[in-house]
Amino acid sequence: MPPDISNRTRVSVDKLLYSRDVPSIMPGVCSDPNFFETTVEPLLAAGREGDLCEWLKKNGLIAKEQKCPNPKCLTTDKMQWHRARVVDKFNWMCLACKKRVPVRNASFFADFKCELSYALRVIDGWCKNMPLSDFGGECKNKVNLAKRIYSACTQVSEWQLKKIVGDFKLGGTDVVVIVDVFPDGNMSLEVPTTSHNNNFSKRVLCIADTAHVPVRVWASLLDGSNKENSKIVEMVKNHVMLGSTIVTNEMLYPLLHNLPGIGEVISTEALMNLDINHDHKSLKNLETIWATTVEACIHLQDLSTTLAEQHLIELQWRQMYGFMAFPSLIQHIVEYTAYNNPKCPPLPSIWPTN
Repeated sequence: MPPDISNRTRVSVDKLLYSRDVPSIMPGVCSDPNFFETTVEPLLAAGREGDLCEWLKKNGLIAKEQKCPNPKCLTTDKMQWHRARVVDKFNWMCLACKKRVPVRNASFFADFKCELSYALRVIDGWCKNMPLSDFGGECKNKVNLAKRIYSACTQVSEWQLKKIVGDFKLGGTDVVVIVDVFPDGNMSLEVPTTSHNNNFSKRVLCIADTAHVPVRVWASLLDGSNKENSKIVEMVKNHVMLGSTIVTNEMLYPLLHNLPGIGEVISTEALMNLDINHDHKSLKNLETIWATTVEACIHLQDLSTTLAEQHLIELQWRQMYGFMAFPSLIQHIVEYTAYNNPKCPPLPSIWPTN
């Protein structure tokens, strides 16, 4: 049986369960959690296409200026901004050769044949994890278009996560990190169900850093091989910082309790000993912490392995950026576009640098 929890750990666990503070906004990101509703959505109304394009130019989402791409044109003048009978209502035009260039040329929106307003609404929907059906209704073409925009958002989020992979060193001295496996552990009080008669073919290792609100989660599919236990230990060693306090289920406790450099490892069984009158308060709080992750793990059961891995990327990105998802993704789109268009000058960021 796991040892009793030390007084120091009891304080850390109490903080985990009863007094988690909301941290400050991540540096460099717009601090308005209603950024889409207050700033962007008013620009999406019919008749405000010009205002929307100016906002997109100002914030680096489309080009602020354009040179004529016609190799036979000898002019050195910049192309002019012109009203046009196109979906965006404007385009760039060369006064010398009359060559026209779409306003979304070389931008994130270049491959999407839809109104810019629709694309921005879908981006916001991706940030909020809304179902694709919300953007298409009975129109199959619109659903497919929304699916492509969602896929592009996932690509940007994956690029961003790989760029800051060091941030997935979770925990730290006296920080409580929860390690569990879906569906075998203590992530939910009730046994979750799927459309496949509770047959969970995909097991997921989940690690949550409780110093963040919402919790910052790292998750990975397990392959089900007989070497899985050693892989779990390596994953925990690679992603949990020294000095952390680990809370884990009874099955993982024997694997993790002697990890070098970890402050302390306790099982949920020992955690439940803190509960008054056996009211399962500890497990209920763990269930609350894991709620979004459990929902994602259930959803990916019906996906291919590739799509399931993408779904976990989306989960990790959304839980890292939380209620600042939309302005954060807009920032990442600007950076991603500049990175993938080396012939174009870097686009300005819409966020302050200090």
